Amino acid sequence: MVLETVEMISQLMGELESKAFEQEGFSDITMNQMHYLETISKLGSPTSADLADNLGVSRPSVSAIVKKLIETDYLTKSKSKTDGRVYYLHLTEKGLRFNQLHSEVHQILARRITENLNMVEIDELASLLGKLTHDKPLEQISDD
Repeated sequence: MVLETVEMISQLMGELESKAFEQEGFSDITMNQMHYLETISKLGSPTSADLADNLGVSRPSVSAIVKKLIETDYLTKSKSKTDGRVYYLHLTEKGLRFNQLHSEVHQILARRITENLNMVEIDELASLLGKLTHDKPLEQISDD
């Protein structure tokens, strides 16, 4: 029952994102790129090294995805005024619009999940989901 519920929520999220992104002209972005944009937004104006460290991926992987996001006008980078070797990543207007839309899709999903729940059930759901996200890192969760 849990697996089916997770699959249904995942499918609903995918459908909401696909529809919203296509309607707004954001069909050129991958899930991985979406995750990068969201992380860059949360970090402010990180360097590629900051982004790699935060995501737990290699710097060459970050460089390749950042290059693609710059080419598709989701990101820009600016040289540090104090160290010419350092570049900071910034969301463009398109990147900001995409992140806003992505956030709105999350809000729609949250409303759809909770619209038929009372406050006690919403609190219970939040507590249960909190156990998944706060008690142990995702990589420690197994199928056992």
